[in-house]
Amino acid sequence: MNEVMETYRSLIRVEVSRLSEALWRNSPPKARKQWILAMLDIAITDSYRVNQERDVDLATRLGFASRLLDFLDRELGVRSWANIAPEYVKFSRKAIEDGALRVPPNLQADYVVSRALDSFSLTRAQALLLAQEERERHLAALTADLEGEDFIRAVHLQRGPELFNIRNLLSSVRWFRGRVADADLAAELDAWLDISSGLMLGDTVAQLLAERIHRTREDP
Repeated sequence: MNEVMETYRSLIRVEVSRLSEALWRNSPPKARKQWILAMLDIAITDSYRVNQERDVDLATRLGFASRLLDFLDRELGVRSWANIAPEYVKFSRKAIEDGALRVPPNLQADYVVSRALDSFSLTRAQALLLAQEERERHLAALTADLEGEDFIRAVHLQRGPELFNIRNLLSSVRWFRGRVADADLAAELDAWLDISSGLMLGDTVAQLLAERIHRTREDP
């Protein structure tokens, strides 16, 4: 960790125009994403001594995080923005909660919420229908007492990962409700959040799953 910390201490002071080159040079070729995430973890943590040094203020940390995320997003080409969305959310929230006066464009609430909603591959109507099918499949499989591979096949949905992605992102950006400046974007976020409970498996399925887990633990 000391080596990573020292690298962070150096890189956070690198000029913007030279940072991309420095990141390519310093990050391990086989673990660049994990290394960038480690840098971001340091940047978000107030208690690290490096973040208490005189020339490393909140604006500097946010600017550095912004460039790290841009590097992940555009230069490393992560498979899905959803994979790094939690990092965007963390720094955007920190900027708001800590009262940052200068916030990079890609860490502003409107940008983060817009990226999240733009990544949805289903309409609200499609998502609700898919969630209903998911609940019905789970109820049928649980009622039939299917297990193992039989259960997995019975509840599988071809577009299930898309619904999972929507649920996760909505959970992440829920905090921004009431904090989005653009009226149309705020309304779109509200519309999705208003139906979010209908995208879940529901209490009945959750109870049946809990009962199954309980029985499994009791079996010798």
